[in-house]
Amino acid sequence: MEKWNWIREIEINPLLVSNNSLVALDARVILHDACSMDVDDYTGQTAKVIRPAIRPYPTQYEQNWVSKKGRVILIRAIMPEDEPLVVDFHKRVSEESVYTRFFSDMKYEERTSHDRLTRVCHIDYDRDIALVALDGEKCSDSDCKLVAAARLTKEHGVDVAEFSILVSDAYQGQGIGEKLLRELVCHAKAEGLHAIEAIVMPSNRAMIHVLEKVGFEASYDKEEGVVKQYLNLQKQSEEERDPSVQLSCFTEPICI
Repeated sequence: MEKWNWIREIEINPLLVSNNSLVALDARVILHDACSMDVDDYTGQTAKVIRPAIRPYPTQYEQNWVSKKGRVILIRAIMPEDEPLVVDFHKRVSEESVYTRFFSDMKYEERTSHDRLTRVCHIDYDRDIALVALDGEKCSDSDCKLVAAARLTKEHGVDVAEFSILVSDAYQGQGIGEKLLRELVCHAKAEGLHAIEAIVMPSNRAMIHVLEKVGFEASYDKEEGVVKQYLNLQKQSEEERDPSVQLSCFTEPICI
């Protein structure tokens, strides 16, 4: 991978200022060593330098993946220009899927309002990560279909994040939700989070099954009538380092 030098310090002296311009007559620029910038956000390796004030678009999530039905699915982080795709996506989501995701009968007009989608598609990657799944066989410059979306949001003041996933009805049962969830778990580990949590409706058996496969622990809240899900990332990381656990994982049949 090509390495880049990053600016560490700029010293400017003197400045010539007029009504409509600002000119540096002399400047000294100090660069970071290129080797010190070899930082992998995905694996969570310790950064040797301070992160940029605005984290760049996370290209490391872009990948082609094959669903259980053999469809090629493009997975990547959401972009601001995805708003029209999200609007079209909500046209193809049933009322039942909407209710299990939002715990209410949120109307199409509310889900696709520009004010809401501005917040959905414009991501602060220091606090959130939102992944989308696109039908790779129908994705081109002129035609692209968004089939699922997943989001991980850090809670304020604690190293815990909450996740949400919505898959369009025609693409449910193909493993897309599980794939997106596992990507969110990898991201959470890379960010050094301690846990992931979520609230699921008891009737959403498919999602509860997926969460169980990934390692979430469930508890039923009688008062609220929901299933609370919790994944201890520190405990999971310790188990992954256990050779006996790793061996059992690799001897299980692999399905894509």
